[in-house]
Amino acid sequence: MVEMGPARAATAKRLAGAIREAATEERHRRLAGRAEAGEFSDYSDAHVCGITEAHRLCQQYGLASIAQRLASGEFDATKEESDEWARSASGQDAAKQLSPEMRKMLGLDLMN
Repeated sequence: MVEMGPARAATAKRLAGAIREAATEERHRRLAGRAEAGEFSDYSDAHVCGITEAHRLCQQYGLASIAQRLASGEFDATKEESDEWARSASGQDAAKQLSPEMRKMLGLDLMN
């Protein structure tokens, strides 16, 4: 899993807090722990799309209000999280696979 900087940790904690606030079952609390660990982050390596997986699980577990908040983008990554990821080993590995022109267009050439 990608290391968590302060911006990513803040979003993970917001999602975990929302799930804990709505939690009525042990599986909800376990889901909150996974969220706090960053598993459902936009920049997690755990799932192709962490937000989509969190939405699916919230729907499955009866947390429809949290699923709706996920669908509306409330827990999407921020610009700060994007920058943290771009500086991370995972982000740098992804950048290396792009052409210099594409890295420049995406602002990844400045992250070295």
